[in-house]
Amino acid sequence: MKQSKSWSKLPVLATVAAGMIAVGSAASAQAWLEELEPQVLKLADFSGNQDANFGRAMVTWEEAITEFTGGKITFENYWSSSLLGALDTLSGVGDGVADIGLIIPSYLPNELPVGSWLFGFGGALSGSTVHDVAAGGAAALETVLTFEPLTAEYASHNIRVLQATATPAYNLLCNKPISSLEDAAGLRGRAIGAVWSDSVEALGMTPVSIAWGEAYEGLQRGVFDCMVINPNQYVDGLVLKDVAPEFVPVTLAQLQASTWVINLDVWNGFPVELQNFITQESVRSAYNMWNGYMQIEAKAGDLIAAGDDVHTNDVSALEPVVAAQRAASVAALADNAPAAITDPDAFIEAYLGRIAYWTAALEADGYAVSERTPEAILEAFSGLRDVDLSNFFAKFNDEITTTLLK
Repeated sequence: MKQSKSWSKLPVLATVAAGMIAVGSAASAQAWLEELEPQVLKLADFSGNQDANFGRAMVTWEEAITEFTGGKITFENYWSSSLLGALDTLSGVGDGVADIGLIIPSYLPNELPVGSWLFGFGGALSGSTVHDVAAGGAAALETVLTFEPLTAEYASHNIRVLQATATPAYNLLCNKPISSLEDAAGLRGRAIGAVWSDSVEALGMTPVSIAWGEAYEGLQRGVFDCMVINPNQYVDGLVLKDVAPEFVPVTLAQLQASTWVINLDVWNGFPVELQNFITQESVRSAYNMWNGYMQIEAKAGDLIAAGDDVHTNDVSALEPVVAAQRAASVAALADNAPAAITDPDAFIEAYLGRIAYWTAALEADGYAVSERTPEAILEAFSGLRDVDLSNFFAKFNDEITTTLLK
């Protein structure tokens, strides 16, 4: 398809080095800055607060913009759904209730069919944190910034995409040991969304929908047995490990393309020099989120490696089953692609190619994909604090970011 081909060749077209990124001469900068009207922009984040991974990165992003504009652009932050909830952010930012917000496209399949469909690519990962966060994140980021059917879909809601990230893979936290299909058979697992419930079913378990606030008691009382969860959620106050101490690191899908957006009218009111700067800083904020995931996953690794509160199960018998299910699910995306994806088979091939491309870039930097054995998993966790993604980030800027500047 024409759209997929042009999208997938972006790195070949990128010829401008990162050092050549410019936001205008000193003279032009002075002119646009003098004409810029002071504004206070409202940011709405339903997912956490300023101390969470997203919050820290977005506050740094805000500070850079405020400094660049000489204090003319400032921000008011509304955390933890205090202004807009997860289901309200799309319309709320489009209508100007907030100027900037976080959107999970899969929550809004009717309004964002392309973005929601892309969520299915969360199954196309390795289970290795560095690669799922950085390579998976880079593929998601370049897609939301450059794929015209997706950018047009957001624009139809009066929204422009700033950036997107991908989480580490999800796993299972259970109240009993599981290392075989026989162990898993008939158990109940909390899984919210088909991308996870299909994997739970592949293990012979029954997916159930349990409210987050009821998870502790449900695990404690045996209402259900396992919870699809991200390792970084084991730390920072989460106590589910007290009632479900069995870590089952079978590779379940990641949350793909958590997307930060800005009101399109606000964006169009900015001079090009400011738009270019915001584009660069938005990509940098995604990079900061990648690094943030490395640090909080390392904390989870400390907890897991200690073995006092959480016991790691051997998933060598489970991993091939779920890997085959995830691959089949990704291949089947072509059957339910939205109309805007005119050649879904070509798009799927191109997207998987981008994940492989960014994975190879990490491998060239010395980061091998970790195996899914207990020993390899713990070793990978232990090295996360020392991961240096600066080379990878420079490559992304060279090949992708520079093509977006006006």
